[in-house]
Order: sequence, then C-alpha cells, then structure tokens
Amino acid sequence: MKKLAILLLLAAACSRERATDIKNTTTSAARTVATEVGDVADVSTPLGTPQDPQERERERFDQRWRELQSFRAQQALRQAQQAAALSVQIPFVHGAKESFKHIDVNAINSAPVNVPITGDVRGSSVLKAQVYLDRNHSSVGAIDGRWGRNSAITVWWWQRSHGLEPTGEVDEATFRSIAGAAGAAPAVITYAVTPDDLKGPFVKIPDDVYEQQKLDCLCDESVKEKLAERFHVDQDFLDVLNPDVKFSQLNAGDTIVVPNVRPPLTTDQHDIVKVVVSLAGNTLNGYNANGELAFHAPTTVGSGYDPSPDEAVKIVKIAFDPLFHYDPTLYHEVPDTNPDAHLAPGPNSPVGVVWIALSKPHYGIHGTKDPESIGYASSHGCIRLTNWDAEELAHRVREGVEVSFVDTRKKDAPKLDGQ
Repeated sequence: MKKLAILLLLAAACSRERATDIKNTTTSAARTVATEVGDVADVSTPLGTPQDPQERERERFDQRWRELQSFRAQQALRQAQQAAALSVQIPFVHGAKESFKHIDVNAINSAPVNVPITGDVRGSSVLKAQVYLDRNHSSVGAIDGRWGRNSAITVWWWQRSHGLEPTGEVDEATFRSIAGAAGAAPAVITYAVTPDDLKGPFVKIPDDVYEQQKLDCLCDESVKEKLAERFHVDQDFLDVLNPDVKFSQLNAGDTIVVPNVRPPLTTDQHDIVKVVVSLAGNTLNGYNANGELAFHAPTTVGSGYDPSPDEAVKIVKIAFDPLFHYDPTLYHEVPDTNPDAHLAPGPNSPVGVVWIALSKPHYGIHGTKDPESIGYASSHGCIRLTNWDAEELAHRVREGVEVSFVDTRKKDAPKLDGQ
C-alpha cells in the first residue's frame, strides 16, 4: 500500500509531457487498491463547476416549478377534504416586519408567527417553518431563515401529502400542520460545543483536483463548517444566529445557538421503496410501500443529464465515505490525455459523504461540498443532495429500489416571458 501511495504522489507531480504514461500508471494502481479493499463501486462522475451567486439569486424566486407536469398532476389528484386545524396553540400575526437583529433564543421561539409566509421575507417565522419541515423529513436544504423556492416547493409537497390546498405558501393551517407533526419543539436551541466538534483534522481544500489528490482526507475546512453540516444550516446564517461568536476560537463547553433539526439517521430502516426525481423542479421524493411521501429534499441535477420522461433506473450500490475517481474522459472541457486522479473520502469530496450508484453508468445520487447550491441549476454532476439528506436517504433505500424521472428540462419546463 505504501508503494501505491508513492506512485500516486509521483504521478501527481509529473509534467504534462508524461500525461499519458501517468494516466496508465495511476489507473493500474487504482485498480490494485480497489481489488485489495474490495471496493466494487467505481465512483466517477463529472465534478461540476462553481455556481454563479447572481444566477442562484435569480433562481431563488423562479416560479416555473408550479407549471411542471408532476406538480400539476399531483395537484389534480389531491385530496378533496381540508385538514382540520390542529390543537397546537400558536399566536399568529399578519403583516409584521421581522428581523434577526438583537434577537435571542427565547425571542425567536416565543415570537408570534407572521403569515402568510411567501415572497422575499426572512425572520423567525421563516426559520421556524424551515426547522419544522426539516424535523418532518421534508428538507429545505441549508436552513437560512430566508424564504425562497426550496422552502416553497417543500411546503407544496407537505400540503399535497397532508390534505391541505397546495399553494407553496404557509398559512395558519399549514404552519399548525408542520408544527404539530414536529411536536411543536423549540425551533432553535443552545448547544454546548463538544471536544469532538473541535477535533480535526481541518484542511484547506485546494481548487486543483491534482492538489486535492495529495490530501489524506477531504475533511471539513473549519469548526464552523463542521457545525453547519451537523445542524443543516447555512454557514453565514450560523453567524447571524451567533453575532458575538468567533467560531475559530471556540472551546469545549462554549454554547452557541443552532436550529433544532432532526437527529441524524445512523442505522438502516429501508422504508423507501420508490424514488422520484423532478429534473427541472430540482426535487427528490421518496415513497413508502403505502405510496405515501416519506422523504422530500431539494436536489441539483447536472444539466447534461436529461433522460426521457419515462426513464427509470435502479439503485445498484450504496457506499458511505466513498473514494472518488476523477476521470478526465467524462469532461468535454478537459483533454482526455490528462491523468486520472483518486481522491480521499470526506464531506468536501465531489460526491460528499455518500454515493448511491444507479444502473445508468457514471450516474448516482450523492452528497455535496456546497450545500447552499442545492436546489439550483448546475452545469455538471448527477443528482446532488446536501450531505445530511444524502446520508439519510442512503439509510432508507436499498439496492434494487427504482429511481424514476419526471419534468425533463427539454420538454416540460415552461418558459418565462423574454426567454
């Protein structure tokens, strides 16, 4: 194994003139390693390119998802009856202005809920809705206290599956429904930092894949990133909740404010028997044996992957903490003569902490190193989820589960004026 490691390092250091020889040597070494460790899944898929924040902001309030085929079909079949109001006692207000300035845990948890929740709004009402949805296994991606498409779509599916009129907006009945199902738990809590939270290694992840190959792990880059992953929260929003905290200077026992999200699933329960992915709608739904929606999450699907509306594949392999094989032949913008690279596991791996391989070669469902990008368009990649959603899904499906696709971008995506 030491000789193999030396070969990989030498390969990464060699010049472009020897690219072809390097690629052959690296590939041979990688095959030997795979045989020795019994790794039968070759995790190789396009990496993706950095997303333009301005494009992400434009997409945040894109309403085209409402016109997609799967949403229209589900709405037509929704239950006729409306859910009775739950007995949860929640104070509501209308038209209030909300802010996270000078607000603490008690103020967030006790604040009345401002409805309807829709449009470009932020505040404790949005945060509560996002946390309660997360606790009900209806993920909004990275919690950030700001409303947008991911949250609206998640609410739409919650309403659809719970007998409420699906609008994507949170009214009193919808909020009571999600809060009641979440046990009306406090939306935010104080958390005492543990020695394990502070334990590294923490590494700086270089942009160059061949430099990444030199790292022993693609670990978290900081304590803040590790905590943000644990509590399903946007790193910048973690600063909003903790304006006086310097995360780089935290000690064991220090307390911070965090969203009260669902606990991680660490054992297999295999209750999801079918997965449906909306390509243009950026959503993944998991259904149980009774046909009930059991799991929902926003997803990002690479623009190069556009199967027919009726295409279905199956899960063939589930690998936690996978190695990643960078294969230049999968990237049209990269010369095929460039050497391969083999990257160590970690939350900042191109496929995150889990790889769910599909029967379509080089395609799978996986995590990501950039949770804030989930739910928006991407130029490369497969079916990406946040690491925490991918990990839960991996424990709830098994090999052989069908994954089907709806709302292909080429045929079903409606056009906006001017496009």
